[in-house]
Amino acid sequence: MSTIEKKSFGKMPDGHDVSLFCMTNEIGAIAEVTNYGGRLVRILVPDKNECLTSVIKGFESLEGYLSDDTNYLGAICGRFANRISKAKFFADGDEYTVTSNDGENCLHGGFNGLSSKVWDAVIDGEFLVLSYSCKDKEEGFPGNMKIEVIYSWSETNELSILITANTDKATPVNITNHAYFNLNGDGNILDHNLRIDAARYIPINPDAIPTGEIRFVKNTAFDFMQAKAIGKDINNKEEQLKNGNGYDHCFVLNKDEYGDIVMAAVAFSSESGIELRVYTTLPGIQFYSGNFLTSVVPGHEGKIYETRQAFCLEPEFFPDSPNQSGFPCCILQPNETFQHTIIFQFN
Repeated sequence: MSTIEKKSFGKMPDGHDVSLFCMTNEIGAIAEVTNYGGRLVRILVPDKNECLTSVIKGFESLEGYLSDDTNYLGAICGRFANRISKAKFFADGDEYTVTSNDGENCLHGGFNGLSSKVWDAVIDGEFLVLSYSCKDKEEGFPGNMKIEVIYSWSETNELSILITANTDKATPVNITNHAYFNLNGDGNILDHNLRIDAARYIPINPDAIPTGEIRFVKNTAFDFMQAKAIGKDINNKEEQLKNGNGYDHCFVLNKDEYGDIVMAAVAFSSESGIELRVYTTLPGIQFYSGNFLTSVVPGHEGKIYETRQAFCLEPEFFPDSPNQSGFPCCILQPNETFQHTIIFQFN
């Protein structure tokens, strides 16, 4: 059973207080969350020498996150994580235009998505419960939506994230966590071994919008069915690697039904001896190799963040799903509940 301690994390420009919640389990491993954007701030787990190692990227204070408007470090992203083409979609026969914040496209819910909100926070025993209510037409999305995110940190170093949402109008929903991992704590991540349980992936155009195809990974740089170093094929001259400036693609998980929880990916560093397993109930996982990672202020290590010093594994519906008829439906109806379970397990 973990304990949760609440601390001050700073003030928003409007004076709103922001808190940091430090979850410590029975072996002394730590997971920290702030209610600014529901962000994972720090995770400290033992390495092969039993030394606590910081395995995600983050900042020491709120000011660092306020200066970082492009990376979404550790954030809860939505209402629709990833991209919506031309920032338009249809829901129940009506066309909606949402915020364009990535060229002509909408990324991670717009300029003021869930990642930039101060969430209500309650400590309920060993659970941290965050909640936020979106208003109808917030960032252009239809429906009043109530969202709850529950964090728990187990004695076996499993960070569980349960996300639920309800709406009063039909609306697309795709809510995930955007943690940046480095299992060594520092340096680049190209020597990390990665396995993704996906025989197919979603190719993208140069603007990172899906082409509408679903391709097999076999005989491409995107084949992570057997574990390999992230850097092994990253500089291959494949068109899709050029389009993403590396890996920035959604992988189609080998699972039967939406709602079943499966192990989507496993990452491992021989240097630290730390393994990360990612579980999800959604049909895809976005693998991003930190191709554009940067920061204005130093992170936990006292250094400015740079390209490919971390990677993301974001469980999700497929990008641009509202506009792709061949992708799983992401439209939430008023009589339904969106539920997404994510587990980050460290061994």
